[in-house]
Amino acid sequence: MVIAYFAIIHPDWLILANLLVVLIAQVLLLVRSQNAINRELELFFDTLKSFDSTSKFAHRLQGKDFSEIYKKFDDIIESFQAVKIENQQQNEYLGTLIEHINIGIISINSRGDVTLANSAAKKLLGISNLKTFGNLENLEPTLSSTLKSIEPNEQRLISLFRSGNLMQLSVRASMIKFRNDEVKIISFQNIKNEMDAREMEGWQKLIRVLTHELMNSAGPINSTISTLLELLSENSKLPDGQTIYPPEVIADITQGLKIIEERSSGMVEFVTRFRNLTLIPKPNQVGVNIISLFESIKILLNDELKNHNIDFSTIVTAGSITVLADRGMLEQILINLTKNAIEAVQAKQTPIIKLSAWKDSANNVFIEIVDNGAGIPPELHDKVFVPFFTTRKNGTGIGLSLSRQLANVQGGSLSLSRSISGDTIFTLRLKSS
Repeated sequence: MVIAYFAIIHPDWLILANLLVVLIAQVLLLVRSQNAINRELELFFDTLKSFDSTSKFAHRLQGKDFSEIYKKFDDIIESFQAVKIENQQQNEYLGTLIEHINIGIISINSRGDVTLANSAAKKLLGISNLKTFGNLENLEPTLSSTLKSIEPNEQRLISLFRSGNLMQLSVRASMIKFRNDEVKIISFQNIKNEMDAREMEGWQKLIRVLTHELMNSAGPINSTISTLLELLSENSKLPDGQTIYPPEVIADITQGLKIIEERSSGMVEFVTRFRNLTLIPKPNQVGVNIISLFESIKILLNDELKNHNIDFSTIVTAGSITVLADRGMLEQILINLTKNAIEAVQAKQTPIIKLSAWKDSANNVFIEIVDNGAGIPPELHDKVFVPFFTTRKNGTGIGLSLSRQLANVQGGSLSLSRSISGDTIFTLRLKSS
């Protein structure tokens, strides 16, 4: 407006020239100032993008006009930095939490890459390097196909052999959708011990019902048979010496009743064995020295071991180990397992049985009974602890089932770790005292 005034109303070319110079200077200063602000904004946004917390704006330029906005810039950067630190802490917390739980967790993205695998998953699967789904396919095709096909919120139960151990894995899956990807989170847990405990509890309930009903029937049968045998022997003749029935008929009846009595007595004995599986006493747990325990087993079974020329040895890797257990129950478990091993190695030219013990970092004591017998077929591995299941002609099928119950009531466990020809291992786990 001033330039227009001096150019039109009061023309003065000198003043007009000066005003034009001032206008050009103002425009240049405005452009320079705007460029400086643009550079500061670019730097600010680059700082936010890279989460750089070292950049400060409060002292970059002097002047009241920009001091407040620079302070706001610094406040925003500090807020972003606080959010970044909080996210890092949350990630560290969740990572540590996932590593400490005993449930295996892996996450797989849509490309088949394993983005997460905690230590429990690697331990259960027996693999240290799990980067892609291909590693899992090479390890266990059945498991990998299950993990591929399992749907979100679905639960499956699969059997898996790892290092000779049978595991029952409960597998569950869920899906998380991100902006450009989908991640399947799969959790799996070995629930074999829980299933074994439930199975044994079911067997005990069934056995209690069966023994109650069978004993109610077997007792009166035995009593009635004894009464009939007495009547036949005392009242089989009339006063004049004549017999009620021909002698051969009485002999047949007597023989038949005796056979029934024998079978009834056998049934009562069998039912008594049933009952023994449900009448496990409460353990009297004390400190039991493993070396002393092994020596007792060797003395108790010495004659049987010598008769079969068995090379019997004991190993305690950590020197003196003491477990918290009922000594009588523990001896019974080892006697049962050792006798089974003696039966298993009888066909071997050089039969070998080993008892070994060691302790892990979690204060668990493991006792292994190893023999070089013929082994147990894989299809029978999950049946060896079923009550009254046996592969021997004269076996009762009670020893292993009873041994597992004796281990369970003491807070331990008994499992078949491996069974192939020439190498069968039963593992007993107990707590160290």
